[in-house]
Amino acid sequence: MPDRPRGRHTTYLVALTTEHGDDGALGPVVYAVMKRKPEEALAAVRALAELPADVRIVGSLSTRTAKALKLKPDEVRPV
Repeated sequence: MPDRPRGRHTTYLVALTTEHGDDGALGPVVYAVMKRKPEEALAAVRALAELPADVRIVGSLSTRTAKALKLKPDEVRPV
């Protein structure tokens, strides 16, 4: 049986900063998100936000670090 082609995943670090009433912006929460495209990572974190939020990619993790965290494809985890 031939091997299936594997899609490459990247572990993006995505910051989510929410607006909270009159108090202004709270501190950002950073998530590790393993996705194939940066747009998918942004959408996954945006889906977690209950309030209007600013979502930005702030970096990435190495494959070694993602494995140490036991992060799975399509998983979103706060770090």
